[in-house]
Amino acid sequence: MKTKNLVSSRRHVGLVLSLLLLLAGCTASPMSRIDSGRAQYESWPLEVQEAVLSGQAKPGMTPEMVEMALGKPSEIINRASDEVWVYRKSGGLGNALGNSGISLGTGIGPVAVGTSSGRRRPSNADESEVVFHNGIVSRADLAP
Repeated sequence: MKTKNLVSSRRHVGLVLSLLLLLAGCTASPMSRIDSGRAQYESWPLEVQEAVLSGQAKPGMTPEMVEMALGKPSEIINRASDEVWVYRKSGGLGNALGNSGISLGTGIGPVAVGTSSGRRRPSNADESEVVFHNGIVSRADLAP
């Protein structure tokens, strides 16, 4: 009986790990975003193309350029004439799972997947902001 439970636990861990790898692979890189918008990318100045390719937001860029460089923001905040795009390092997988928490036990132990009900603000080291003023980047504070 214990052997059957052990095999079942291993299968569950394997399924969860496979799901995590699949979701992690779904997060797009600047190159995959460039490939999907190649004509638009090639119409931009060389400095902008270089910034997008290296995943950077620079003053003077448009929202389309920033989205191609960094992807969709974790959050958008509107303040007077400014729009702030917030990016969180945990944004890739966390956003794909609705900010779910995932915990894997040691060995073959239990696997827990839960969703936090409260809103947790990550530290500044985990968060980047791109500020648009009148639709153009005026400031980009990107975490290393």
